[in-house]
Amino acid sequence: MSNRNWTKVIVLLALLLSLVLVACGGNTSNVEQAVQDAANQVQDVVEEVGPTVEAAVEEIAPTVEAAVEEVATEVAAEPTEEPMEEPTEEPMEEPTAEPMEETMMDPSMNGLSECAIAEDGLFAGVDPTDVAIVWWHNHSGSREENMLPLIDEFNNTNACGITVEAQNQGSYNDIRDKVNASAAAGELPAALVVGYQNDQAFYQLNNSLVDLNPYVEDAYWGLGAAVDDFYPSFFNQSIHPAFGGQRLGFPPNRSMEVMYYNQTWLEELGFSGPPTTPDEFKEMACAAADANGDGTGGFILRDDASAVAAWTFAFGGDVLTEDGTHYNYSSPATVEAMTFLKGMYDDGCAYFFTEGYPNTEFAARRAIFAMGSSSGIPFYAGDIATVAEENGTDPDAWGVAAIPHTTPDPVQNIYGGDIMVTATTPEEQLAAWIFIKWFTTPEVQAQWDQISGYFPTRQGTNEFLTDYFTENPQWAQAVDLLPYSYYEPQLISYQSTRDGATEAFNAIMQGADVQATLDNLTETANENQDELMSEIE
Repeated sequence: MSNRNWTKVIVLLALLLSLVLVACGGNTSNVEQAVQDAANQVQDVVEEVGPTVEAAVEEIAPTVEAAVEEVATEVAAEPTEEPMEEPTEEPMEEPTAEPMEETMMDPSMNGLSECAIAEDGLFAGVDPTDVAIVWWHNHSGSREENMLPLIDEFNNTNACGITVEAQNQGSYNDIRDKVNASAAAGELPAALVVGYQNDQAFYQLNNSLVDLNPYVEDAYWGLGAAVDDFYPSFFNQSIHPAFGGQRLGFPPNRSMEVMYYNQTWLEELGFSGPPTTPDEFKEMACAAADANGDGTGGFILRDDASAVAAWTFAFGGDVLTEDGTHYNYSSPATVEAMTFLKGMYDDGCAYFFTEGYPNTEFAARRAIFAMGSSSGIPFYAGDIATVAEENGTDPDAWGVAAIPHTTPDPVQNIYGGDIMVTATTPEEQLAAWIFIKWFTTPEVQAQWDQISGYFPTRQGTNEFLTDYFTENPQWAQAVDLLPYSYYEPQLISYQSTRDGATEAFNAIMQGADVQATLDNLTETANENQDELMSEIE
């Protein structure tokens, strides 16, 4: 036999003996399996080098078998308890992960189970592993304090090792100024920023944002069937017709324009519950105003652009043109809504309160109705409890309802800031998207909603909020209205148009012609919109 063949035999014998010794850490069955594995490898070489090696193997086989029997006897005599420590990793030959397409996302959409890289599609080869990103947000106080542990949970559990640093940058206005300053200086802002839809349009003049449609729709990293779980109005609010249908933000939460009502007082006045139509609303407000007799008691007027939009929706109209690219405050719905409110004001059934938020006035029974954001629910609850304690009485029963409407179903004005992904690097953009997906899963949304007081943007979140609904009935009332949501303009000029809408509302209440005032608002708003959009044409 050649030296080469003898070398192979010696190597195989060494392998056989090493397997026997390794097996000694277990039991007899392990030894038998180790011997069988080694024998199979010996046979492979035997077939390669021929009968000469077979003879050599037969010559030494009795010696090996005797050694095996001796070791097996010793192993059988050892205690049968498990080893104190198990191996911390599988042998190299065994795969340590399932195939990529089976492990990227768990069934609950709660996060990545494996951080694998897409092999094809738009994100082929983009690796988000260990990427660190910054999130500019506007949350402060207890909301920020309770949000930070939530961010830590993501940082400590996401399979890609992505790290999000959440930085409070002040108000929406402050963030807008900082993003614009970064863009003007040619610098990259944070990977994630928050802001309203009109902010998105402004940022995109400089191509500062990422279109999220490809991320949402991607077969590998996208949302898949979870798309259907989002409330359609929330999900579509950041799609911009003026920018070719780009999705320039994603909704982590929302608030809604609601009507606050005093149920106890309504019953004292002979009414069973809140109004649903404008006529019922006026009747109840006038009854409360008559009861007070001092110019208060009815409805506290709200003069901002969100109120103008909310009343327009309730009267069956819109403040946008049908294609969504321009304003239309001149429609019959806005004219009818403003005329109706002017009539309530003239009849003493509605009044202005300009000394702060209306919740204190409402709690003190100087208004039976007030209108405002659902995010004010905790403040209304606190003020009503305070008044009752000061008066030594039981708190009034109260609730929230839809804006009185002429339409068959309510049409509720919803609003809220989105999370936007800025144009940085493919890796940072993908990492930012992975965080957004995690932050908007139902389980995480349920925690965030309880922290922030905002509404969920997915219907599936409600099953995680059952106890919270019971403890916060007014909040639950508002959540029931989410399927009837509609939203305000996303147009780039809406910030200045909001100021114009407030001026128009107040002019109408002071006696200006309704149609002429709204026509002028429409014309001015569209001129401003066209001027700003000309920068990208």
